[in-house]
Amino acid sequence: MAGKAKKRPAKMATRGLGAQAGGGDDGGARYAVVDIEGVRVYPGAGVSLPEAVRLATSLVMKAGVARIEPDGTLTSGRVDGAGAFVEV
Repeated sequence: MAGKAKKRPAKMATRGLGAQAGGGDDGGARYAVVDIEGVRVYPGAGVSLPEAVRLATSLVMKAGVARIEPDGTLTSGRVDGAGAFVEV
């Protein structure tokens, strides 16, 4: 029994979420996950940019991100390397 290793708690991966959240997302803007035709995939009032990216990348089908404008229209875009939303 001597020499038995002490168990340590597992470390959770951060997946760089802090870098995504800080890049260009002002916190007040809402985003939607859309399919390749621009139709919303998830219902609701929208989510934060990091959450929209997470949802879009977890789908089996191709999906993208769109910003929800104050009048309810969608502005298609992408997320650049710094984690900021860029209109396309």
